[in-house]
Amino acid sequence: MTKLSVLVGSICLVLAASLGAAVSAGATAQTSVTSAQQPAAAKKWKAPSGPFFNDPHRRDGHFRIERKVIDTINRTPKGSTIRIAIYSLDRLSVSRALVAAHRRGVQVQMLLNDHWENGAVRVLRAEVGKDPRRNSFVYKCRQSCRGAANEFNNLHSKFYLFSQAGRSKDVVAVGSANMTRNAAVHQWNDLYFTDGDHELFRQMVGLFNDMRKDYDTRQEPIAFCGVPLAGVCDDSIDKHTVVAFPRASGPKNDLVLTMLDRVQCRTADPVTGTITRTRLALSMHTMRGERGDYLAAAIRNKYAQGCDVRVTYGLIGFHTKGVLGAPTPRGRIPLRSTGLDYDLDDNFDLNNDGVDDLILDYYSHQKYLIIQGTYNKVPDAQMVLTGSVNWSSLSTANDEVWFTVRGATVAKKYLANYDYQWNNTRNTRNAYTTTYANFRVQRTVRDADGTTRRIWTTVRRPVTTIERDPYAKGPYWEND
Repeated sequence: MTKLSVLVGSICLVLAASLGAAVSAGATAQTSVTSAQQPAAAKKWKAPSGPFFNDPHRRDGHFRIERKVIDTINRTPKGSTIRIAIYSLDRLSVSRALVAAHRRGVQVQMLLNDHWENGAVRVLRAEVGKDPRRNSFVYKCRQSCRGAANEFNNLHSKFYLFSQAGRSKDVVAVGSANMTRNAAVHQWNDLYFTDGDHELFRQMVGLFNDMRKDYDTRQEPIAFCGVPLAGVCDDSIDKHTVVAFPRASGPKNDLVLTMLDRVQCRTADPVTGTITRTRLALSMHTMRGERGDYLAAAIRNKYAQGCDVRVTYGLIGFHTKGVLGAPTPRGRIPLRSTGLDYDLDDNFDLNNDGVDDLILDYYSHQKYLIIQGTYNKVPDAQMVLTGSVNWSSLSTANDEVWFTVRGATVAKKYLANYDYQWNNTRNTRNAYTTTYANFRVQRTVRDADGTTRRIWTTVRRPVTTIERDPYAKGPYWEND
Protein backbone atom coordinates (compact mmCIF):
# COMPACT_ATOMS: atom_id res chain seq x y z
CA MET A 1 0.00 0.00 0.00
CA THR A 2 1.42 3.42 -0.99
CA LYS A 3 1.82 6.30 1.43
CA LEU A 4 -0.85 8.16 -0.58
CA SER A 5 -3.30 5.29 -0.11
CA VAL A 6 -2.64 5.24 3.61
CA LEU A 7 -3.14 9.01 3.80
CA VAL A 8 -6.40 8.90 1.82
CA GLY A 9 -7.67 6.03 3.96
CA SER A 10 -6.86 7.90 7.13
CA ILE A 11 -8.70 10.99 5.92
CA CYS A 12 -11.74 8.88 5.06
CA LEU A 13 -11.73 7.30 8.52
CA VAL A 14 -11.54 10.71 10.17
CA LEU A 15 -14.39 12.05 8.03
CA ALA A 16 -16.53 9.01 8.73
CA ALA A 17 -15.93 9.32 12.44
CA SER A 18 -16.73 13.04 12.36
CA LEU A 19 -19.94 12.49 10.40
CA GLY A 20 -21.01 9.72 12.75
CA ALA A 21 -20.39 11.91 15.76
CA ALA A 22 -22.38 14.75 14.21
CA VAL A 23 -25.36 12.49 13.50
CA SER A 24 -25.22 11.10 17.04
CA ALA A 25 -25.10 14.57 18.54
CA GLY A 26 -28.01 15.74 16.41
CA ALA A 27 -30.13 12.77 17.36
CA THR A 28 -29.36 13.14 21.05
CA ALA A 29 -29.77 16.87 21.66
CA GLN A 30 -33.32 17.25 20.37
CA THR A 31 -34.18 20.03 22.79
CA SER A 32 -30.72 21.40 23.57
CA VAL A 33 -27.94 23.22 21.86
CA THR A 34 -25.52 20.84 20.12
CA SER A 35 -22.52 19.58 22.01
CA ALA A 36 -20.23 21.44 19.60
CA GLN A 37 -21.94 24.76 20.30
CA GLN A 38 -22.47 24.26 24.02
CA PRO A 39 -19.03 25.09 25.47
CA ALA A 40 -18.81 28.43 23.62
CA ALA A 41 -22.37 29.42 24.50
CA ALA A 42 -21.88 28.35 28.11
CA LYS A 43 -19.08 30.85 28.63
CA LYS A 44 -21.34 33.81 27.83
CA TRP A 45 -24.83 32.72 28.87
CA LYS A 46 -26.31 34.09 32.12
CA ALA A 47 -28.92 32.16 34.09
CA PRO A 48 -32.41 33.65 34.51
CA SER A 49 -32.83 36.01 37.44
CA GLY A 50 -35.96 36.95 39.36
CA PRO A 51 -39.50 35.56 39.04
CA PHE A 52 -41.07 34.12 35.90
CA PHE A 53 -44.73 33.37 35.28
CA ASN A 54 -46.78 31.44 32.77
CA ASP A 55 -50.19 32.48 31.44
CA PRO A 56 -52.63 29.58 30.92
CA HIS A 57 -55.05 31.81 28.99
CA ARG A 58 -52.60 32.72 26.22
CA ARG A 59 -50.87 30.22 23.95
CA ASP A 60 -47.64 32.22 23.87
CA GLY A 61 -47.61 32.29 27.67
CA HIS A 62 -48.06 28.58 28.32
CA PHE A 63 -44.48 27.33 28.51
CA ARG A 64 -42.60 30.42 29.72
CA ILE A 65 -41.42 28.74 32.91
CA GLU A 66 -40.59 25.45 31.23
CA ARG A 67 -38.49 27.25 28.62
CA LYS A 68 -36.45 28.94 31.36
CA VAL A 69 -35.80 25.58 33.01
CA ILE A 70 -34.81 23.91 29.72
CA ASP A 71 -32.60 26.86 28.76
CA THR A 72 -30.77 26.45 32.07
CA ILE A 73 -30.44 22.67 31.65
CA ASN A 74 -29.04 23.20 28.16
CA ARG A 75 -26.24 25.43 29.45
CA THR A 76 -24.96 23.10 32.16
CA PRO A 77 -21.36 22.10 31.30
CA LYS A 78 -19.61 18.78 31.72
CA GLY A 79 -18.81 18.10 35.36
CA SER A 80 -21.72 20.15 36.73
CA THR A 81 -24.73 18.77 38.63
CA ILE A 82 -28.46 19.28 38.17
CA ARG A 83 -30.72 18.54 41.14
CA ILE A 84 -34.50 18.77 40.82
CA ALA A 85 -37.16 17.96 43.44
CA ILE A 86 -40.73 18.31 42.16
CA TYR A 87 -44.12 16.71 42.64
CA SER A 88 -44.61 15.60 39.05
CA LEU A 89 -43.02 15.39 35.60
CA ASP A 90 -44.64 14.51 32.28
CA ARG A 91 -42.81 16.80 29.85
CA LEU A 92 -40.73 14.82 27.36
CA SER A 93 -39.00 18.07 26.38
CA VAL A 94 -37.60 18.35 29.90
CA SER A 95 -36.60 14.68 30.05
CA ARG A 96 -34.83 14.91 26.69
CA ALA A 97 -32.91 18.00 27.81
CA LEU A 98 -31.82 16.14 30.95
CA VAL A 99 -30.81 13.08 28.91
CA ALA A 100 -28.71 15.29 26.62
CA ALA A 101 -27.09 16.94 29.65
CA HIS A 102 -26.23 13.56 31.14
CA ARG A 103 -24.65 12.42 27.86
CA ARG A 104 -22.34 15.43 27.83
CA GLY A 105 -21.10 14.62 31.33
CA VAL A 106 -23.55 16.37 33.66
CA GLN A 107 -24.75 14.57 36.79
CA VAL A 108 -28.56 14.54 36.72
CA GLN A 109 -30.46 13.91 39.95
CA MET A 110 -34.24 14.10 40.26
CA LEU A 111 -36.66 13.37 43.10
CA LEU A 112 -40.35 12.90 42.35
CA ASN A 113 -43.50 12.06 44.26
CA ASP A 114 -44.65 8.46 43.88
CA HIS A 115 -48.15 9.06 42.46
CA TRP A 116 -47.49 8.91 38.70
CA GLU A 117 -45.65 6.85 36.09
CA ASN A 118 -45.46 8.13 32.52
CA GLY A 119 -43.32 8.27 29.38
CA ALA A 120 -41.23 11.26 30.44
CA VAL A 121 -40.22 9.51 33.66
CA ARG A 122 -39.40 6.29 31.80
CA VAL A 123 -37.23 8.11 29.24
CA LEU A 124 -35.17 9.74 31.97
CA ARG A 125 -34.98 6.58 34.09
CA ALA A 126 -33.69 4.57 31.11
CA GLU A 127 -30.80 7.03 30.87
CA VAL A 128 -29.84 7.68 34.50
CA GLY A 129 -31.33 4.80 36.51
CA LYS A 130 -33.29 5.02 39.74
CA ASP A 131 -30.78 4.44 42.56
CA PRO A 132 -30.56 7.63 44.68
CA ARG A 133 -27.15 6.52 46.00
CA ARG A 134 -25.61 6.98 42.56
CA ASN A 135 -24.38 10.20 40.95
CA SER A 136 -27.32 10.33 38.51
CA PHE A 137 -30.86 9.04 39.06
CA VAL A 138 -34.56 9.72 38.97
CA TYR A 139 -36.15 8.43 42.17
CA LYS A 140 -39.68 8.48 43.55
CA CYS A 141 -39.86 9.06 47.28
CA ARG A 142 -42.30 6.71 48.99
CA GLN A 143 -45.09 8.78 50.55
CA SER A 144 -42.82 11.85 50.97
CA CYS A 145 -39.05 12.00 51.42
CA ARG A 146 -38.66 13.51 54.90
CA GLY A 147 -42.18 12.97 56.23
CA ALA A 148 -43.87 10.03 57.87
CA ALA A 149 -44.60 7.26 55.37
CA ASN A 150 -48.39 7.26 55.09
CA GLU A 151 -50.95 7.61 52.33
CA PHE A 152 -51.55 11.32 52.99
CA ASN A 153 -47.98 12.63 52.69
CA ASN A 154 -46.22 13.66 49.50
CA LEU A 155 -43.07 15.12 48.07
CA HIS A 156 -44.65 18.45 47.23
CA SER A 157 -41.59 20.72 46.98
CA LYS A 158 -40.71 22.39 43.69
CA PHE A 159 -37.05 23.44 43.49
CA TYR A 160 -34.30 23.27 40.89
CA LEU A 161 -30.55 23.48 41.57
CA PHE A 162 -27.75 23.90 39.01
CA SER A 163 -24.14 23.97 40.18
CA GLN A 164 -23.27 25.82 36.98
CA ALA A 165 -25.20 27.06 33.97
CA GLY A 166 -23.34 29.19 31.47
CA ARG A 167 -21.28 31.68 33.46
CA SER A 168 -23.68 31.50 36.40
CA LYS A 169 -22.83 29.34 39.38
CA ASP A 170 -24.98 27.96 42.16
CA VAL A 171 -28.35 28.62 40.52
CA VAL A 172 -31.45 28.12 42.70
CA ALA A 173 -35.03 28.17 41.39
CA VAL A 174 -38.05 27.85 43.72
CA GLY A 175 -41.78 28.29 43.23
CA SER A 176 -45.04 26.53 42.44
CA ALA A 177 -44.17 25.03 39.04
CA ASN A 178 -44.03 21.33 38.26
CA MET A 179 -42.80 20.20 34.85
CA THR A 180 -46.16 19.10 33.46
CA ARG A 181 -48.40 20.15 30.60
CA ASN A 182 -51.16 20.84 33.10
CA ALA A 183 -48.90 23.28 34.96
CA ALA A 184 -48.36 25.23 31.75
CA VAL A 185 -51.77 25.08 30.05
CA HIS A 186 -54.33 25.02 32.89
CA GLN A 187 -52.57 26.59 35.89
CA TRP A 188 -51.04 29.90 36.91
CA ASN A 189 -47.53 29.22 38.24
CA ASP A 190 -44.37 31.05 39.28
CA LEU A 191 -40.68 30.17 39.50
CA TYR A 192 -38.09 32.46 41.12
CA PHE A 193 -34.43 32.23 40.05
CA THR A 194 -31.34 33.43 41.91
CA ASP A 195 -27.65 32.58 41.61
CA GLY A 196 -24.30 33.31 43.21
CA ASP A 197 -25.34 32.85 46.85
CA HIS A 198 -22.97 29.98 47.47
CA GLU A 199 -23.99 29.31 51.07
CA LEU A 200 -27.70 29.29 50.23
CA PHE A 201 -26.98 26.90 47.37
CA ARG A 202 -24.94 24.63 49.65
CA GLN A 203 -27.82 24.54 52.13
CA MET A 204 -30.34 23.72 49.38
CA VAL A 205 -28.08 20.89 48.21
CA GLY A 206 -27.95 19.66 51.81
CA LEU A 207 -31.75 19.61 51.90
CA PHE A 208 -31.87 17.71 48.60
CA ASN A 209 -29.34 15.15 49.82
CA ASP A 210 -31.33 14.64 53.01
CA MET A 211 -34.47 14.06 50.93
CA ARG A 212 -32.59 11.38 48.98
CA LYS A 213 -32.56 9.23 52.13
CA ASP A 214 -36.36 8.79 51.87
CA TYR A 215 -37.14 8.47 55.57
CA ASP A 216 -40.06 6.47 56.94
CA THR A 217 -40.49 8.77 59.94
CA ARG A 218 -41.08 12.50 60.12
CA GLN A 219 -37.90 14.57 60.21
CA GLU A 220 -37.50 17.92 61.90
CA PRO A 221 -37.94 21.06 59.78
CA ILE A 222 -34.80 22.67 58.40
CA ALA A 223 -34.39 26.46 58.34
CA PHE A 224 -31.60 28.46 56.69
CA CYS A 225 -30.89 31.71 54.85
CA GLY A 226 -27.39 31.55 53.43
CA VAL A 227 -25.21 33.67 55.71
CA PRO A 228 -27.56 35.51 58.11
CA LEU A 229 -26.95 39.24 58.38
CA ALA A 230 -27.64 39.38 62.12
CA GLY A 231 -26.34 35.97 63.24
CA VAL A 232 -29.76 34.31 63.00
CA CYS A 233 -32.12 34.12 60.05
CA ASP A 234 -34.65 36.95 59.88
CA ASP A 235 -36.96 37.36 56.90
CA SER A 236 -37.23 41.11 57.53
CA ILE A 237 -33.52 41.70 56.79
CA ASP A 238 -32.11 38.62 54.99
CA LYS A 239 -32.43 38.48 51.20
CA HIS A 240 -33.69 34.89 51.25
CA THR A 241 -34.98 32.63 54.01
CA VAL A 242 -36.00 28.99 53.67
CA VAL A 243 -37.96 26.58 55.83
CA ALA A 244 -38.17 22.98 54.67
CA PHE A 245 -41.24 21.08 55.86
CA PRO A 246 -42.61 18.80 57.32
CA ARG A 247 -43.30 21.10 60.22
CA ALA A 248 -45.88 20.56 62.94
CA SER A 249 -48.22 23.53 62.69
CA GLY A 250 -51.32 24.78 64.46
CA PRO A 251 -53.09 27.96 65.57
CA LYS A 252 -50.27 28.74 68.03
CA ASN A 253 -47.18 28.06 65.92
CA ASP A 254 -48.04 28.34 62.24
CA LEU A 255 -45.42 30.20 60.19
CA VAL A 256 -48.13 32.11 58.33
CA LEU A 257 -49.48 33.44 61.62
CA THR A 258 -45.98 34.43 62.72
CA MET A 259 -45.50 36.31 59.45
CA LEU A 260 -48.86 38.08 59.64
CA ASP A 261 -48.22 39.03 63.28
CA ARG A 262 -45.13 40.95 62.08
CA VAL A 263 -47.24 43.03 59.69
CA GLN A 264 -48.20 46.49 60.99
CA CYS A 265 -51.22 47.66 59.03
CA ARG A 266 -51.18 51.42 59.68
CA THR A 267 -48.01 53.49 59.96
CA ALA A 268 -48.03 57.22 60.72
CA ASP A 269 -45.46 59.50 59.10
CA PRO A 270 -43.40 60.95 62.00
CA VAL A 271 -43.52 64.45 60.48
CA THR A 272 -46.88 64.82 58.76
CA GLY A 273 -48.85 62.18 60.63
CA THR A 274 -50.16 60.82 57.34
CA ILE A 275 -51.24 57.20 57.64
CA THR A 276 -49.80 54.66 55.20
CA ARG A 277 -51.48 51.28 54.90
CA THR A 278 -49.48 48.09 54.39
CA ARG A 279 -50.55 46.19 51.27
CA LEU A 280 -50.98 42.41 51.18
CA ALA A 281 -51.76 40.39 48.05
CA LEU A 282 -52.31 36.64 48.41
CA SER A 283 -52.47 34.20 45.48
CA MET A 284 -53.33 30.79 46.92
CA HIS A 285 -53.95 27.53 45.10
CA THR A 286 -56.18 26.02 47.76
CA MET A 287 -57.52 27.09 51.16
CA ARG A 288 -59.50 24.61 53.21
CA GLY A 289 -59.74 22.51 56.32
CA GLU A 290 -59.03 23.61 59.88
CA ARG A 291 -55.76 25.24 58.86
CA GLY A 292 -57.46 27.05 56.01
CA ASP A 293 -60.03 28.38 58.48
CA TYR A 294 -57.60 29.87 60.99
CA LEU A 295 -55.34 31.31 58.30
CA ALA A 296 -58.36 32.84 56.56
CA ALA A 297 -59.37 34.42 59.87
CA ALA A 298 -55.85 35.77 60.35
CA ILE A 299 -55.60 37.54 56.99
CA ARG A 300 -59.17 38.82 57.33
CA ASN A 301 -58.12 40.32 60.67
CA LYS A 302 -55.28 42.16 58.92
CA TYR A 303 -57.89 43.71 56.65
CA ALA A 304 -59.97 44.67 59.68
CA GLN A 305 -56.87 46.25 61.27
CA GLY A 306 -56.42 48.53 58.27
CA CYS A 307 -54.18 46.66 55.84
CA ASP A 308 -55.14 46.86 52.19
CA VAL A 309 -55.64 43.16 51.45
CA ARG A 310 -56.59 41.28 48.30
CA VAL A 311 -57.01 37.50 48.04
CA THR A 312 -57.32 35.20 45.04
CA TYR A 313 -57.76 31.44 45.21
CA GLY A 314 -58.07 28.46 42.90
CA LEU A 315 -60.25 26.31 45.15
CA ILE A 316 -61.62 27.10 48.59
CA GLY A 317 -63.58 25.16 51.19
CA PHE A 318 -67.05 26.58 51.75
CA HIS A 319 -66.50 27.02 55.48
CA THR A 320 -63.12 28.64 54.88
CA LYS A 321 -64.72 30.98 52.36
CA GLY A 322 -67.29 31.98 54.95
CA VAL A 323 -64.56 32.77 57.47
CA LEU A 324 -62.55 34.76 54.94
CA GLY A 325 -65.48 36.71 53.53
CA ALA A 326 -67.30 37.53 56.76
CA PRO A 327 -68.02 41.27 57.13
CA THR A 328 -65.62 43.52 59.06
CA PRO A 329 -66.10 47.14 60.19
CA ARG A 330 -64.35 48.06 56.89
CA GLY A 331 -66.59 45.79 54.84
CA ARG A 332 -65.66 42.46 53.28
CA ILE A 333 -62.13 41.57 52.25
CA PRO A 334 -61.66 41.94 48.45
CA LEU A 335 -61.87 38.40 47.07
CA ARG A 336 -61.62 36.94 43.57
CA SER A 337 -61.23 33.41 42.21
CA THR A 338 -58.95 32.16 39.44
CA GLY A 339 -61.11 29.03 39.10
CA LEU A 340 -62.90 29.27 35.75
CA ASP A 341 -64.69 26.99 33.28
CA TYR A 342 -64.27 28.27 29.73
CA ASP A 343 -65.79 25.27 27.94
CA LEU A 344 -69.39 25.06 29.09
CA ASP A 345 -70.22 22.37 26.52
CA ASP A 346 -67.52 19.86 27.43
CA ASN A 347 -70.08 17.38 28.85
CA PHE A 348 -68.28 16.62 32.11
CA ASP A 349 -71.10 15.05 34.11
CA LEU A 350 -69.03 14.14 37.15
CA ASN A 351 -71.93 13.08 39.38
CA ASN A 352 -73.92 11.30 36.64
CA ASP A 353 -77.04 13.41 37.13
CA GLY A 354 -77.43 14.21 33.44
CA VAL A 355 -76.28 17.81 33.88
CA ASP A 356 -72.99 19.16 32.52
CA ASP A 357 -70.94 20.20 35.55
CA LEU A 358 -68.79 23.30 35.86
CA ILE A 359 -65.16 22.23 36.15
CA LEU A 360 -61.91 24.08 36.73
CA ASP A 361 -60.42 24.57 33.27
CA TYR A 362 -58.11 27.26 34.65
CA TYR A 363 -56.98 28.01 38.18
CA SER A 364 -54.06 29.34 40.15
CA HIS A 365 -51.48 26.87 41.41
CA GLN A 366 -49.43 29.65 42.98
CA LYS A 367 -48.79 29.98 46.69
CA TYR A 368 -47.38 33.47 47.11
CA LEU A 369 -47.96 36.43 49.41
CA ILE A 370 -46.70 39.94 48.62
CA ILE A 371 -46.05 42.28 51.57
CA GLN A 372 -45.46 45.99 50.93
CA GLY A 373 -45.38 48.22 53.98
CA THR A 374 -44.29 47.98 57.60
CA TYR A 375 -42.98 44.54 58.50
CA ASN A 376 -41.29 43.71 61.81
CA LYS A 377 -41.18 47.47 62.52
CA VAL A 378 -39.29 48.08 59.26
CA PRO A 379 -41.21 50.68 57.21
CA ASP A 380 -41.58 50.36 53.43
CA ALA A 381 -40.56 46.69 53.49
CA GLN A 382 -40.94 44.89 50.18
CA MET A 383 -40.99 41.09 50.28
CA VAL A 384 -42.56 37.99 48.79
CA LEU A 385 -43.29 34.58 50.25
CA THR A 386 -43.39 31.86 47.60
CA GLY A 387 -42.79 28.12 47.40
CA SER A 388 -45.05 25.10 47.60
CA VAL A 389 -47.05 25.46 50.84
CA ASN A 390 -50.84 25.62 50.43
CA TRP A 391 -53.16 26.99 53.10
CA SER A 392 -54.57 23.57 53.91
CA SER A 393 -54.27 21.08 56.73
CA LEU A 394 -52.35 18.42 54.80
CA SER A 395 -49.55 20.71 53.59
CA THR A 396 -47.56 20.90 56.79
CA ALA A 397 -46.83 17.15 56.88
CA ASN A 398 -45.45 17.11 53.32
CA ASP A 399 -42.05 17.87 51.89
CA GLU A 400 -42.56 21.57 51.23
CA VAL A 401 -40.38 24.63 50.71
CA TRP A 402 -41.27 27.99 52.27
CA PHE A 403 -39.13 30.64 50.57
CA THR A 404 -39.05 34.39 51.25
CA VAL A 405 -37.40 37.04 49.08
CA ARG A 406 -36.72 40.64 50.10
CA GLY A 407 -36.51 43.42 47.54
CA ALA A 408 -38.66 46.02 45.78
CA THR A 409 -37.86 44.78 42.27
CA VAL A 410 -39.00 41.24 43.00
CA ALA A 411 -42.11 42.44 44.86
CA LYS A 412 -43.08 44.68 41.93
CA LYS A 413 -42.73 41.82 39.45
CA TYR A 414 -44.94 39.58 41.57
CA LEU A 415 -47.42 42.43 41.98
CA ALA A 416 -47.56 42.94 38.21
CA ASN A 417 -48.45 39.25 37.82
CA TYR A 418 -51.06 39.57 40.57
CA ASP A 419 -52.63 42.70 39.08
CA TYR A 420 -52.74 41.08 35.65
CA GLN A 421 -54.89 38.32 37.10
CA TRP A 422 -56.96 40.54 39.39
CA ASN A 423 -57.84 43.27 36.90
CA ASN A 424 -58.73 41.04 33.94
CA THR A 425 -62.13 39.35 33.96
CA ARG A 426 -60.73 36.71 31.62
CA ASN A 427 -58.39 35.65 34.42
CA THR A 428 -60.47 36.01 37.61
CA ARG A 429 -64.07 36.32 38.73
CA ASN A 430 -65.76 37.97 41.69
CA ALA A 431 -65.91 35.38 44.46
CA TYR A 432 -68.91 36.99 46.14
CA THR A 433 -72.49 36.60 44.94
CA THR A 434 -74.43 39.81 44.41
CA THR A 435 -78.22 39.83 44.14
CA TYR A 436 -80.70 42.69 44.32
CA ALA A 437 -83.61 43.10 46.70
CA ASN A 438 -86.28 45.71 47.40
CA PHE A 439 -86.13 47.60 50.69
CA ARG A 440 -88.69 49.95 52.29
CA VAL A 441 -86.89 53.02 53.62
CA GLN A 442 -87.96 56.29 55.22
CA ARG A 443 -87.15 59.56 53.52
CA THR A 444 -87.72 63.19 54.48
CA VAL A 445 -89.33 65.41 51.86
CA ARG A 446 -89.94 69.16 51.89
CA ASP A 447 -93.29 70.48 50.71
CA ALA A 448 -93.87 73.74 48.82
CA ASP A 449 -94.76 75.59 52.02
CA GLY A 450 -91.39 74.66 53.53
CA THR A 451 -92.64 72.02 55.93
CA THR A 452 -91.04 68.59 56.03
CA ARG A 453 -92.57 65.19 56.41
CA ARG A 454 -91.45 61.57 56.32
CA ILE A 455 -92.55 59.10 53.69
CA TRP A 456 -91.86 55.46 52.96
CA THR A 457 -90.41 54.49 49.58
CA THR A 458 -89.08 51.35 47.93
CA VAL A 459 -85.43 51.20 46.81
CA ARG A 460 -83.53 48.41 45.09
CA ARG A 461 -80.13 47.62 46.60
CA PRO A 462 -77.41 45.03 46.01
CA VAL A 463 -77.03 42.25 48.55
CA THR A 464 -73.69 40.47 48.86
CA THR A 465 -73.65 36.87 50.04
CA ILE A 466 -71.13 34.05 50.27
CA GLU A 467 -72.17 30.99 48.30
CA ARG A 468 -70.53 27.65 47.74
CA ASP A 469 -68.41 27.72 44.56
CA PRO A 470 -70.23 25.64 41.90
CA TYR A 471 -67.02 24.35 40.32
CA ALA A 472 -65.95 20.71 40.52
CA LYS A 473 -62.25 19.86 40.32
CA GLY A 474 -62.52 18.07 36.98
CA PRO A 475 -59.78 16.31 35.00
CA TYR A 476 -57.36 19.27 35.01
CA TRP A 477 -57.21 19.71 38.77
CA GLU A 478 -54.01 18.67 40.51
CA ASN A 479 -54.41 18.24 44.23
CA ASP A 480 -50.97 19.66 44.93
